[in-house]
Amino acid sequence: MKKFLAIALLLQSCWPIELGKRKDGDFLDEVVRLDEFNSEFDDYNSNLPYNKSGHTFLTFSSKRDRKSVFNLVNFQAQFTYNKRLNLEIYKPNGVQYDRFSDRGALEGMINRANGNFNVFGPKTLLLGDDIQGNISERNFFLFYADDSEGNMQIKYYWNNNKGIEGPYNFDILNSAADDGYPSFSYQGDKIFFSSNRDGNFDIYELSIPRAENEQVTPENLLHPKSYKIRKVEELSSPYDDKCPYFHDGTMVFVSDRPGGIGGQDIYYATYENEKWGVPINAGSRVNTASNEYRPILPKTNNFNYRLMIFSSDRPGGKGGYDLYMTGLTKKW
Repeated sequence: MKKFLAIALLLQSCWPIELGKRKDGDFLDEVVRLDEFNSEFDDYNSNLPYNKSGHTFLTFSSKRDRKSVFNLVNFQAQFTYNKRLNLEIYKPNGVQYDRFSDRGALEGMINRANGNFNVFGPKTLLLGDDIQGNISERNFFLFYADDSEGNMQIKYYWNNNKGIEGPYNFDILNSAADDGYPSFSYQGDKIFFSSNRDGNFDIYELSIPRAENEQVTPENLLHPKSYKIRKVEELSSPYDDKCPYFHDGTMVFVSDRPGGIGGQDIYYATYENEKWGVPINAGSRVNTASNEYRPILPKTNNFNYRLMIFSSDRPGGKGGYDLYMTGLTKKW
């Protein structure tokens, strides 16, 4: 019995032991290339859903399959720690984790979304997890943008108790121009996205009036009775500002505005007291003379800093754009 209890405690504590240093504040200064996921073709536009055990799945746009256009690919993934934090392809060891239960639905939605056209900016959304909502009903979404009709349009698939539905155009965000990269506040009262409807690419905000503690539903998120759209002038510039990703009061995005290090650079800004701070260049630790693209801030409560995954076409990768990971800022 004692032997059984010892083994059980050891298995239960593997995650804290492996990543204890990171949890205790060992900030990831290095920029880690995610070699197990990268290919000789362009790989960018990633999505990593919330995980609580270190096991998750990574979705991103890649040219590896159709070569001439971007389609979505998906891998089971796990965080590991061997002198440094890394994200690797999950290696089955007989243990199944609850987060993987969504992957079957995601694979079905990805297969339906892909085609002989570009598919960009995947964003998964689980009500009650990524956004406040009713957890008694299954509402799992895949948002993306494709150019199957010419310009980029934001679309989504919906997996509920009836199965997979869609694709649907996310009409409240779309225009006659290019629109993409939706990102949601946890309260479901704001959706950020980028669009070139005003000429160059800018960051836009759709605001939905919500009562305090109002529960988000698919209906009042996707088809709100009232909403407002505005260009976020505090973050936008006369240059291209793209790929906004909002999490926990911090926005990351890319811009080719003057004053950067080169090409598209990663910037971040904080939202406090209903005001945006001045955008800050992530600096030479993250940015290079090449292009950095589509940063995301996964919801990782295991760390006391903001983990960031992004893409870059800097030298030294496998080819074209590759996926990278680093720490952005500390949470406290």
